[in-house]
Parts: sequence; C-alpha cells; structure tokens
Amino acid sequence: MYRFALLGLLTALAFAQDDPFKPKAPVEVDKALRERVMEFFGLHVTGEFRKAELLVAEDTKEFFYTRNKPKYLGCELTKIDYTANFTKANVVTICEQYVMMPGFADHPLKVPTPSTWKIENGKWMWYVDQDALLNTPWGRMKPGEFPEKGGSAPPGLPNVPMNAEFLFKQIQLDKNAVSLKVGEKAEIVISNSAPGPMAVSIPPGGQKEIEAKLDRNNLTANGKATLTITPLPGAKSGVVNVQVEQTMQLLPVQVTVVEGPAVASAPATAAVDAPASPAAGKPADVAKEVEFDKKSVRLKVGQKAVIHITNKAAEEISISAAAPGLEKIEAKFQPVKLAAGGKATLTLLAAKGAKSGVLNVLVDPAAPPVPIQVTILK
Repeated sequence: MYRFALLGLLTALAFAQDDPFKPKAPVEVDKALRERVMEFFGLHVTGEFRKAELLVAEDTKEFFYTRNKPKYLGCELTKIDYTANFTKANVVTICEQYVMMPGFADHPLKVPTPSTWKIENGKWMWYVDQDALLNTPWGRMKPGEFPEKGGSAPPGLPNVPMNAEFLFKQIQLDKNAVSLKVGEKAEIVISNSAPGPMAVSIPPGGQKEIEAKLDRNNLTANGKATLTITPLPGAKSGVVNVQVEQTMQLLPVQVTVVEGPAVASAPATAAVDAPASPAAGKPADVAKEVEFDKKSVRLKVGQKAVIHITNKAAEEISISAAAPGLEKIEAKFQPVKLAAGGKATLTLLAAKGAKSGVLNVLVDPAAPPVPIQVTILK
C-alpha cells in the first residue's frame, strides 16, 4: 500500500497553486464533482471497492483492477482545479491512513492525495493519465520489460528516503522569528530543496495590521521566494503563516512588534543560542522544553478535546494561542502561566461553522509557536 501512498505524495508535488483569475465553475458542476469525489473516497474508507469501480472511467478500469487499493480512515476534500472548460478537474483530498514506512506504521498519517476527474457520459468519473504517471519531480521514468530470471530489476523511481522528511522539510525559511517596529520591514527567504516545483501562499485570517507579501508563489526546483513582513499602525505581536500548497503544512513566523529603535531579525539557525529578546530574557528554544501529550485532535461540532501541557523549562512561561481562520474553535488554557515543572490543560471546543486548521500555541514571544492540527469531523 505504501507504494501508492508514496506515489500520491510524489504526484502532489506537481500540483500548482490556484489561479485567482480563473472563472468559477457553475454551481451544479461543482456540486456534482464534490459529491462524486466524496462518494469515491468514502467507498475506500468502507472498503467497498466493487462499488467504487462504478465511478471509474472506462480507460482506467484495468488500472483500477490491478492497483493496490488503499484503505483510508477518513478523507477531506481540500482543493479543486478545473480544466478543459469544466469537463476535467484536478482534486486534492487529505486522507488519513496507515502508511507502511519506518517510524509511521504504528499511527495514521494524513497524506495529501491527488486525483484526476473527467466527465464521461454526463457524469464525473475518476481516471488516471497513465502516461503522465511517468513524469515525476525527479524526471521521467523509463519503464521497461521485466528481466528474465537472474536479470536485474526493472527501472523505477529513484531512491527516495523512506521517511516523511523528504516531503515535509523541502520548504525552509531562513528565519522563523523577527522583531520589528511599526513601519519597519523584514525579509525572509523561502527555499525549495525539493527536486520538483512547489507552491507557497499566505493563508487568510491573519492579523490585518501585519502586512505579509510574497514576491512569488511558485518555486522551481532549488528556487527561492522572499516574504516581506511589515507591521502597520495598531499591529500587535503575532504569527504569520506560510502555507505549502502541496502538503498543506503551515510554516509559522513569530512577529514581535517592539517600540523604539529597530531590532534586527535573527536567522533561524541562530535562534537556539541567541536570547529571545532583551525584555524576555529567555532562550529562544523554550518551546522545546514544553511537552504536549498530543499535537492533533479530531472534533465534531459541540465536542471538546483536552490537551495536557507540561513545562520542563527551568523558568515560568506564559501560554496563549493564535488561530488564524479558526474563530469558531474556542481555546482555553488552565492555567495560563506555568511554573517550572508545572502542568496545564488546553481545552478546545468546536462551535457551529468551525473549520479544520492549525492552532498555534505560543509559549514565549520569541520562540517558534507549537502547531496543533485541528480536524473537524462531519
């Protein structure tokens, strides 16, 4: 099963960012596709693959028969990109599944799962362009015939490290914290070390008084982009998130708004050894001394989840939360200050209209926030 999960991860690298100038799909077309996508992946959750076959295009049925069908624990549709005058579409769902990779076999992993769809006989059908599968971010594969007994193995994908690092650490920031006065600018360089293109964006819901701009959204292999951050009048210290479109991960940048002379921003590589700020007097890696018993929760509307927090630092810390786009998720800390060795609880409550996202827990003004993945179940 992991081979197709890995193939999905590799294919996800090639998905481009939405074009904001594209016309929107007709409501009935969009509704029909969404229903078919969720039906198809829902049948993979229940293991009813014979029923799923009815949603497969004619030119892909043989591929569907022979492929290793993954068993998902749950899926959430996150992205649709229409093409060919709304008769074809590229779709990304986040599917939770067990992935047979070292270090990940004992707990499920949420994997961005791309799929392609086209209208066939008036209905949306799942299909695979099997020739396009040969195009990967590592170049085009050149499959050949299986060798005779005793021969060498057929060519395939290049060697890829069998852990999540090759995917989730391909986009790096040269700084993860900046200190600025109002009107001052800081530039953060975003680097793509993946062998294929990646896309980044600033998700909505951030503090409007902190201006965050990218000079480009699409990064080629080994390409770079620049994020410019400027606190405007009325800005308060907070977090600016950079979202990696292919993996849906959020890379947080802690923005501390200061008064008086400008304070130079520190490189992320020096954050461990440098003091957080003159006022704070705490190490910038204090977040590493705070232990969470879980960093992801799944909630239904009206349901609560409790996360236990332990302060292993040698000093008192204050904790708070920043949740851009998660206004319908209530987060309460008890207490909000933890003495050295102290414990606290974070209680999350999903109200009506709550959406899945990332809650950033702040344990120190200059330390990187701790992300908590919140998934809202229907």
